[in-house]
Amino acid sequence: MTTLQEEIIAEVTNGLYGLNEVPGVRMVAISLGYTFVELDNGIMGVCFTPRSDSGSCAHYPGAGTLSEKQVQELCPLMKSGQPLERSVGVATVNALSHTIMTQHPEQFRFSTVDFLEMLPFSAHESNKVGMVGHIGPFMPFLKKKADSLVVVDDNPGLEIGIMGAGHTVSRDVRDLKDADIVIITGSSAAVGGFDAALDAAESARFIGVVGPSAGWLPQPAFRRGVHAVAATKITDLAGARRTILEGGGTPQFIKFGRKYTLIPR
Repeated sequence: MTTLQEEIIAEVTNGLYGLNEVPGVRMVAISLGYTFVELDNGIMGVCFTPRSDSGSCAHYPGAGTLSEKQVQELCPLMKSGQPLERSVGVATVNALSHTIMTQHPEQFRFSTVDFLEMLPFSAHESNKVGMVGHIGPFMPFLKKKADSLVVVDDNPGLEIGIMGAGHTVSRDVRDLKDADIVIITGSSAAVGGFDAALDAAESARFIGVVGPSAGWLPQPAFRRGVHAVAATKITDLAGARRTILEGGGTPQFIKFGRKYTLIPR
């Protein structure tokens, strides 16, 4: 069975045939918080940078070569076994996806409702929430609305166990099995485990993917039962580039983009 990453790569690769021109790569940067790929058509794709376990000052042995490659060479890196390569692949796929969506907007359905407002909380049903990847800004809202909340995250800075008010931190994606509402960060495509999260969410009545790293074409995720994909398109390249290169993350560069949510047609 093909992975979600493989299906997304195939979707984007097929989409290239419908472009007026396949863009070239202008710049690739693997920064502390985020990676970006900037194309010569003025579109940037971003992706969370996985934590590096390099024991030296060199984190990626191929540094200096990525910007010389064509987008068709960078896209397959989304399924690489090397985490930093994977982030470059996701960022490339996101940049090309935004290029395709810009040229063919009629192929996509954009929601007018904010992502959090789409979550189907109900007074007459169970409202257990599972989240893959800790999204700090969502926590106050989810703690207020959810019957229980489990966050699956491998960040060593998050202590495993019950954190109070029904909030639990876990390292095991199988803890999503009883969740009614599942939220998956787009960065899961970079750090791995996206397919495992979807498989574990067997009881969910709603699955949403969210975050700047989720800027890929959404059709493969929809075919796997995802109900919404929310991401960000960078609109101010200079601002985003400067912020990311200075070590900034989502809280800093999000103002240089436009949020959007895609839903199945």
